[in-house]
Amino acid sequence: MNARDWERYKSRLSALDSLEYNYDEKIYHAAEDKSGWNIDHYEAQLATEAPGTSVPDGPFSKAKKAIQLYQFPDPNLIRAVFEPERELSGRNMLLIAKFAGLSFYFGVRVAAVIDEVRKNKEGDDVQVWGYAYRTLKGHFEIGEIRFEVSKNMHSGVVSFEISAYSKPDRIHNPFYRVGFRVFSRPLQKYFATSSIRRLQEIATGPTVQEHRVGT
Repeated sequence: MNARDWERYKSRLSALDSLEYNYDEKIYHAAEDKSGWNIDHYEAQLATEAPGTSVPDGPFSKAKKAIQLYQFPDPNLIRAVFEPERELSGRNMLLIAKFAGLSFYFGVRVAAVIDEVRKNKEGDDVQVWGYAYRTLKGHFEIGEIRFEVSKNMHSGVVSFEISAYSKPDRIHNPFYRVGFRVFSRPLQKYFATSSIRRLQEIATGPTVQEHRVGT
């Protein structure tokens, strides 16, 4: 994100403050029958670094920064505008999606931030960082997506996971409604697979630079 994005879209972004989520996540989690929901999980290895805690400017740190700045999705498909100084927890993000020559604007809010050490099934300590965002009113979908980068502190393997649940919301425009039903699932899958490829490149490439307003 750069200063031009911020100036162009800050009024749209500010309007997200007054919006609520477009669904109740408690109802989703309490329901035994999840039929009608798309439930997705993707996992891939990004790179390997020295065992122990994350290495400065190593693959884990690079991936974390790219996820925090939303620089890992294909910008030709989707990008995000957000207030750069706002803390990650509760952060509103204006997602700008492009399809068939059209631009669509969707609001989401970061609902959870993950920063912890877990034990895997082999008993190894795993450093995990990430966040989840949920859809706000006006989004074509309802649901949540979670991004997590992890490092096995025993082996040094750095991995990335995407977990999501979603289904279409009410779309009043019939043209958009039909198009979304036809293309949403292929685009969701492309988002995940292309994001993994890009993050693999980022994790093994130069350090991600943070672009702030005025830079």
